[in-house]
Parts: sequence; C-alpha cells; structure tokens
Amino acid sequence: MAGKIGRVEPFDSAVESWDSYHERLEQYFICNEVKSEKKVPVLLTLIGGNTYSLLRGLTRPKKPSEVSYGDLVATLRKHLCPKPLVIAERFRFHKREQAEGETILDYVAALRKLSEHCLLDEAILDDMLRDRLVCGLRNEHIQKKLLSEAELTFTSATDIAVAMETAARDATELQSKHSPSASVHKLHTKKKFHGYGGTSGKYTPKGGKSCFRCNGDHNPQSCYYRDKECFKCHKKGHSKHACRSQKKNKMSVHMINQNDSSDSNEIYIKTLEMDINSMRRSDDVIRITPIVNSVSLEMELDTGAAVSVIPEKIFKEKFPNVKMKPSDILLKTYTGERIKPAGVAEVSVRYQDQRKDLNLYVVKKAGVTLFGRDWLKQITLNWPEIKALGTCKAEKNLKTVLDKHSSVFKDDWGTLKGIKAKLTVKPDAKPKFVKARQVPYALKPKVEVELGKLVKDGVLEKCNFSEWATPIVPVSKKDGSVRVCGDFKVTLNPVLEVDQYPLPRIEDIFAALSGGQQFSIVDLKHAYLQMEVEEDSRPLPTINTEKGLYRYNRLVYGVASAPAIWQRSMDMVFKDFLE
Repeated sequence: MAGKIGRVEPFDSAVESWDSYHERLEQYFICNEVKSEKKVPVLLTLIGGNTYSLLRGLTRPKKPSEVSYGDLVATLRKHLCPKPLVIAERFRFHKREQAEGETILDYVAALRKLSEHCLLDEAILDDMLRDRLVCGLRNEHIQKKLLSEAELTFTSATDIAVAMETAARDATELQSKHSPSASVHKLHTKKKFHGYGGTSGKYTPKGGKSCFRCNGDHNPQSCYYRDKECFKCHKKGHSKHACRSQKKNKMSVHMINQNDSSDSNEIYIKTLEMDINSMRRSDDVIRITPIVNSVSLEMELDTGAAVSVIPEKIFKEKFPNVKMKPSDILLKTYTGERIKPAGVAEVSVRYQDQRKDLNLYVVKKAGVTLFGRDWLKQITLNWPEIKALGTCKAEKNLKTVLDKHSSVFKDDWGTLKGIKAKLTVKPDAKPKFVKARQVPYALKPKVEVELGKLVKDGVLEKCNFSEWATPIVPVSKKDGSVRVCGDFKVTLNPVLEVDQYPLPRIEDIFAALSGGQQFSIVDLKHAYLQMEVEEDSRPLPTINTEKGLYRYNRLVYGVASAPAIWQRSMDMVFKDFLE
C-alpha cells in the first residue's frame, strides 16, 4: 500500500456512537486494504487512549491484542451501545417537536435518527414520520397546508413544508431590501418630546415640556389618551398619571441627606412634594422608642435622613439639663435656604441590650424626631419585633371588623329578608304521593346525617301527613357528604305554574360590567336555601324518605320555578348597585 487513504479520529462517545464509528472504521479498512491479521493492531491504534484503557479492563485477564477483532468489536458494542428499550425510544420519537430556530430539514433528520431503534416496519415507519412531522411543526400556516392535503406521504409533506419555509424566508428578505422604512434588527435613538415652542403652536422636539396628556415623549395631538376618560377626575383628554387634579392633594415630607458635592460640611433638608394618594398612612410609619439619657423618646425611623434630628421645643421638654455644643454642619433646604442647627448634643442611647453615645442634632423648626442613618449604623434594630407589632395591629383591626359585623360571618344558612317564594300549581292539578325510594346502604348514614342537619338548621321540618310526597335522590359531593335532592319531575314540576322571568345571558353580564373599575364576587352559600317559602306553599315540596316525610321551609333545588324566583329576587336586592 503506497499511502494511507482517509483518516479516522480516536473514538469519542460525545461525538458519535460506537456503531457509527465502527462503520467508518470498516470503510477505512476497505480503502487501505487492511488484511484480517492487521485489523486488531490498526483498531487498537486508532481508537485512542481512553477507549483502549476501557478495552483493557473489559478483556481482562487477556490483553486486547490477544483477542480477535470480532470479539473486540462485540465487547465494545455491548458496553458502549446497550440494546435500547423500544418503548422508551418510541416515547422520545412521539414527544419530539420542532425546536425554536430549527429548520424543517434539521427536524426531519432528527426524526429519522430517533426512529432508528423504534423497530417499525418500513410501511408503518413512513406514516409515523409523516404524522410526527405534521404534528410537531411550529409554523401554523405550514401545518394547515399539510392537513389540507388529501393524500399526504412523508416525502410530499417534507417537500411542501421545506418549500413553504424557504418561500417565507425569501419573501421576508425581499421585503426588507425593498422597504426603505424597514426597521427589523435596527436600533433607533428615541427623540424626547419637549412640548410646543415659539408662537406658532407647532410641535417642536427641542424646548418645552413632554406630552401633558400622559407624560410621554410624543406629540399631544397624536396621544392615545386624547379622547380617553381619566379614571381620577373622569374628564376626557388625559390619563390618570397626568391628571392635574392630583396636584391639589400635596403634602410636604422631610428627608435629610448628606451633600457630597459641597466643599463645606453641609447637610440637605429636602422638602419633597409627594402625592397624598401615594403616601403611606400614619399608622404605617415605623416608630422606634429608644431610651435617650434615661428618657423614653419616640422617634420616626427615616432611612433617608443622614443624621438624627430633634426639634428644639421637644429637646427642651425632654432634656432640660442637657447642654448643647455648637454644630459644625449646615442644614440646607431643597430650595437653597441654609439653616444653622441650634446645636448638637451628645446623648446616651439605649435600645434593648445595646448602648451607644451618639450625636443628636437640634433644629429650631417644628417637626418630628428622626431616627437617622447615623444612629442606624450604630444600633441594630429588632426587625422581627417591629414586623410582629405591625401584624398584631392588623390582627386587632381585623378582629374589630369581625366583631362589628359578626352577623355577616356567622356559619349558618342565612335568610333573605323581606322576600319569600310562592309556588302555584295549575287549577286542575291533583296532589301526587310517591313512596320513598330505597337508598344504597353505603349512603344511608350520610343521608341521615344530612337530613338531621337540615332539620336542625330549620330548612326541613318533620311531618306525619301530606298529600304531596316526592322521592329523594342523594347526590355525592366532592367533600364526601351528600346533597339531598327531590325528584320533583315526577310529582310537582308537571303541574306547577312556572314563573316566567328572563335569566341573564353571559353576554348581558359582560356588557353590564363594561367600563367598571371595581369588581366584587358574592358567593351565596346554598343560594336557594336562603329564601323562605310562603306558609301555604310549603306542603308542595314535601319529600318522602326512609325516615319519613319532611316539609321544606326554604326554596329547594329541582323545583322548576326556583331559578326564575331566585333571579327576580337577586335583581331586586342588587337593583341599586346595578343602576
């Protein structure tokens, strides 16, 4: 052999399987006319150090060179390519879908590879590949096209899908070339709108303010909110974020910060305009009560304050004997007004088991005492206790609400006030009495418990005689209990004068909710059973059970008039809310 033809790299399981590597190796032997007696040395030379070390362990106590070529290949195949499970391989095949950014040809190649170990006949395999290709495509348009084909094979499905994918890609490229305004993958610098300039009233991108309708960076004349209603003032022409009515509810809050840009030792007192609607309530403020010079001092925690300050009036009341020293800092307001502190006092601060000597700055202006960042760096607050106090307060408020409205939160059926249900039968109607039906033995205890509960709650009352009697149908509920229903279709419903009242459609409900801003859900427990039945109508829905006769005092499920009676009552109750 004059020269070596081709090249076979060392085997790497991360790149290809052993079967694929062995197939290439056999072709290498054919090209280079490797004789049978030389196949073992060539194999051991080409497979690489890692695979040779593995082979040495698999052929012990013999060396790999002492084993035949066929046995070496079989040993490596057994170890590196164990027989795959057909069920698992078919599961992977049927689960495979086209990935994001994967071309159809790549997807087809992946399906063919996954079908290798599915052990499917050639005729079945073509149908399976076709079905998986159509179902796994990401492009809905191509999928619809393939589904519309009457006689679709895997080959034709692949051709159509590839052609449509190529056409869509080429069309997109052509559109991007011919359209001068195409902005795909193109970054633009956003110009800010600064309002109107000059006297002409025209839009100018420089000078002035942003859109007064929504505070956006565009022309107010083209603003989306030009004809929209504000949710705050209900006037048209602006959004709630740019509503000028907000500016009437303003309040000042304090914030002290260190002036890092000043050469002098200045501290800013910033007076910020905050929307009163976005302010925290006074009961949300975190208050700390440290012991300052043996005096309990209530302070407001303010992480925006660089130093801790106290108004002079409060300082003289709490610490009349504490002397102040001149302060070397200057307080400065947001508007530029400079305020010289009345002084600074060195005080002993004790908080729980911590004690520190800290500076407390005294200002002449009235306000609250602030626990600033300088103290916060020296004293570690008990945050779990602070949060727990807030939780207790919330629980106290909740208990107050529950006690005040205890009737609403009672665990009972409830009763609709002022409205009772009236059941009317046809003039020629004759009472009908049906014997009690036998209840399955497994449900008997549950039915007895439910009947006893209904009697206890006043929904049912025991009676000894009745011209009307309806058998019951026990219905199992999700919680394991049963609902006792009467089979009124065999007794009362055929002779009942059914109330005619329109029940709302879902479209009507959505139309009524249109434009609403606040929504509530009322879950009426047991619904119909909250409405009492008039005295002369109570004999009609009498039920017959294995425990005897029971008369309903409340409107019961299954009566044909119940939905209309209940809907009319609900409309009357919520009339003022729906107008």
